[in-house]
Amino acid sequence: MAIYSEAVLESIKSRLTMSEVVSPYVRLTRKGDRYWGLCPFHNDKNPSFTVVDNAGANGGFYKCFACGKGGGLFNFIMDIEKVEFPEAVEILAKKAGVELREESEEEKKALDRKKATAELYDRLAKYLHQYLLKSPTAAKAREYINRRGVSDEISDKFQLGYIPGQQEWLHNFLNKQNYSDELLSDSGLFAKDNLDKAFFRDRIMFPIRTWQGNCVAFSGRDMSGFKDAPKYKNSPETSLYSKRNVLFGFYEGLSAIKENKQVIICEGNFDVISLHQAGLEYSCATCGTALTPEHMKLIKRYCDRIFFLFDSDAAGQKATKAALLLAQSNEISNFVMNLEGAKDASQMLEEQGEEALQKSCVNSTPGFPYLVSSALKLYDIRQPKGKSSVFKEVKPYLDATRSEIERQGYIKYLSNVLRVPEDQVLSDYLRQRGNDTEPEEEIPEAKTAFNPLKTSTELTAMLILLKNRSRFSQFRNQVKLSHLSDPAAIKLYTVLEDAARGEIRTDDVILQMIDDPELKELAVSAFTSRMYECMDVDKTLDDAVFQIKLAQLEQRRTNIQRMLNGGEMDIADEQEFANLLQLKMSLDREIEELKGERENKD
Repeated sequence: MAIYSEAVLESIKSRLTMSEVVSPYVRLTRKGDRYWGLCPFHNDKNPSFTVVDNAGANGGFYKCFACGKGGGLFNFIMDIEKVEFPEAVEILAKKAGVELREESEEEKKALDRKKATAELYDRLAKYLHQYLLKSPTAAKAREYINRRGVSDEISDKFQLGYIPGQQEWLHNFLNKQNYSDELLSDSGLFAKDNLDKAFFRDRIMFPIRTWQGNCVAFSGRDMSGFKDAPKYKNSPETSLYSKRNVLFGFYEGLSAIKENKQVIICEGNFDVISLHQAGLEYSCATCGTALTPEHMKLIKRYCDRIFFLFDSDAAGQKATKAALLLAQSNEISNFVMNLEGAKDASQMLEEQGEEALQKSCVNSTPGFPYLVSSALKLYDIRQPKGKSSVFKEVKPYLDATRSEIERQGYIKYLSNVLRVPEDQVLSDYLRQRGNDTEPEEEIPEAKTAFNPLKTSTELTAMLILLKNRSRFSQFRNQVKLSHLSDPAAIKLYTVLEDAARGEIRTDDVILQMIDDPELKELAVSAFTSRMYECMDVDKTLDDAVFQIKLAQLEQRRTNIQRMLNGGEMDIADEQEFANLLQLKMSLDREIEELKGERENKD
């Protein structure tokens, strides 16, 4: 059997969507963020077959909520074409235009380099933070940060750092940490052809992290004052870092984002820091790029509302309009914030303080009225042509609105502003919209087979970890296989362990490692379930760790108590009895300590 590399499988999945693979076999109708159709695997009379593009770690998933069939790209071809996994890979590789080959030694080395680079960024962020705090060379940077009103607590939270101005400093430092020149040349920290030329010099450093908290890049604020030095520089893209996928401050604000179900998007690093310091910790910023669909997908996991706080210049206004359309097309309530008397959040914090910033951020304008107001500044609606121009300016927002009821409300609002009868505005809109006005076919929601409330704590934790595999390493440090009692959970723990050791990242391959058909079906249900969209994964896993540990300790205590109650003991058993009693008392203390820790954490 051919064994194809992770790189090949990921390449196939990066070029194909689940719906693209399924659509030749099933007539799909889009509803919200997924597709529905009649299941090709049984005599389906009502659409019970759903397809989700880009679900889970990578790729998409299909699931029939009637017959239970489900899986990823490769599973679908295996099921529909009746072939084994290697043949399914070959079919999809041909469709995607990907050359098939087994994993080479070079690819294995590349994966090792990627891991080493990730470790490098994490260690460097920690060191540069300590350098900022303690080095005499960083005195100017510390003074600047203090002058901007940044507290020590916020500086620690974002792990702000400083890098000296000497060209060769970083290379010499990392060489002493035993990092090879080969690794450093691809790290994004140096010029490709000159390792003595560091990308960042004499700059305050802002670690850029993924939503999981891994440092993958830096943004640097110049401290040299040279005229030709850009004020801010962001790391170039590397094997670790894609600016389309990362938001500065999102990880640091994730708890507040989850709690408040909203996020503020602004432009600069110091703006994010200022908002966090003012108590608006659900704030983040793009990293030198416009807001992207990938950013929106990340935001939509946790948020119902999004606020934009961009600069008031022409470029900022253009970015705001584009961001509003993107948010609206993703069905996230969107608003625009305005700061009175300051050009950005950082300036307001520095000049007016935290309270003024908090008060200013309370005032916001919903997306559509904001666009209408902006258009009114451009066109004279006393003239018919001006009314038409305003309508054309805001029409893209109406197009991005999926709800007909919501769209009708915006049309009514616009008719009042333009002083044009509502039916005329609607008629003009429908005429320009053309054939796209037909409403989507209503398809009843199917009930998911996965419900955490109906599975054991252990199994729920394994299913969550199956979809959030980056958290398994931390979970494994707290919960051992021997702690589990649920047979299904034990099987999935073993799969996750084998996947971690084998560095397997592709969802379809992981599904192939689950032998039990019913367990595989449950795993697919977890991948496709909407439950994760409203579930606090970190809290759920934290609760699971507590409950599993507590259950294991209490079971051990029950077993010992049963032995102690087992009847009369002769003199020879007295020592064993004392040992058992001592062990029970020790377990009592452990249980109370565990409960105490939990109460303090809550």
